[in-house]
Amino acid sequence: MIETASDLVLDGNAAAGLLQEMFATDMTAAQTQCKTCGTKSDIGSLSLYAASMGAILRCNGCHSALMRLTHTPHGHWLDMSGACYVKF
Repeated sequence: MIETASDLVLDGNAAAGLLQEMFATDMTAAQTQCKTCGTKSDIGSLSLYAASMGAILRCNGCHSALMRLTHTPHGHWLDMSGACYVKF
């Protein structure tokens, strides 16, 4: 049987197992790359700027914000728009 593109499309709930497998790990050992300058670093070696409203992890090469984390009454928020990728 030949699969079509529509046969491969599922809703996001189908990724639950994969997401749980990826995020149930020590994130400080994961590697990331800065979108601005290309510096590759382990997340645990990034500079952390923490405040009561949340945290920002910055590149040690150019000080760009790679990740922003916060917790609100509406949930946990993670913005990784400054990172090219996160490798586990």
